[in-house]
Amino acid sequence: MSKRAKVHFLTAYVEYLLDQGIRSEEYYLGDASRFLRHLLATTTCEQVESYISSTHHSQAYQKRLEKTLRKFFRFASEKLSLEPLDILHRQKEPDQHLVHEKTGRGDTI
Repeated sequence: MSKRAKVHFLTAYVEYLLDQGIRSEEYYLGDASRFLRHLLATTTCEQVESYISSTHHSQAYQKRLEKTLRKFFRFASEKLSLEPLDILHRQKEPDQHLVHEKTGRGDTI
């Protein structure tokens, strides 16, 4: 089996356990999952925003991260019963050509 350029965390951990001769990864994955759940539950919006705006991330990647992490935190909220972070409720800024400015005083019909 050839190695991929990028390996995802959980896939790499399961492969590591199997390479170590672990016959049942249930306990290992369960403990790692509980630890990751703890980290996720104690993560603050400031930490997420700091990660997203990190200087080694391009502007395009930062926008993608915000979108994908928003979905990840929605999953955590819906499926893991974790409190949602404010990142779920933050809206993208609307495109300027789609925003209509109100004109006039607003009290006329």
